[in-house]
Amino acid sequence: MALPFTFTTDKTGFPVVETPDLPFAVLWLPVTKIQFEHFLVDTGIYDNDWYQEILQKFDGRVSAGSGGISNYWQLFMTGILPREAHQYAEWCGYGFDLPTSNQWKDAIRCFARWRADTASLNALLTMPQLNERARLIVKTLDTVTQEDAWQLNGGRLLCDQMGMRLGVMEIAYETSQRSSFCCWGQPSKRLYGAISDPLRETEPMHFINRTEGTRMRHGGFRLIRSK
Repeated sequence: MALPFTFTTDKTGFPVVETPDLPFAVLWLPVTKIQFEHFLVDTGIYDNDWYQEILQKFDGRVSAGSGGISNYWQLFMTGILPREAHQYAEWCGYGFDLPTSNQWKDAIRCFARWRADTASLNALLTMPQLNERARLIVKTLDTVTQEDAWQLNGGRLLCDQMGMRLGVMEIAYETSQRSSFCCWGQPSKRLYGAISDPLRETEPMHFINRTEGTRMRHGGFRLIRSK
């Protein structure tokens, strides 16, 4: 039976998933430090001192093949502000942006309809255009997050293979006006213990400063791409 998904890659070679059930495509994972480093080198918009300060203050970096149960969230770009995430989205090219709160919620509900499975993962991993470090990260996360599946209501679902739960808190626009920001997600309790299940919650986490956001050790982002 044909899979209900198609896979492509972004300009860094990291996977993007598309399904007829959503009017937009979704990055398979929250944006990683590896992807963000491509942006930093290509644009020069922030220098190495800025980047090293982010790593030191919020969460260090691990290589693509060395993520484990105690540090796998360090693969993702965290400590980021909404305007910086938006700059990254603009660099990614036409159609890429942060999701609105409703779009993020629609995405997790959509991908929660399927159990975590090997068929979709294998289709992703065998894409010839996939960045080799992306391949390592996808495989690593699929393995290590199974140890944290006890934290998940309803068991481990496809959205969990994508890091929408057990990943990081992900920045989203509060409304379609795109003038203020919030967060959705469910980090591992090993990283941050006070976040509820986004499949059950009706409201995202709100920043104190909704127009500027807040740097958080457990705060990252994921992009969508218009079809």
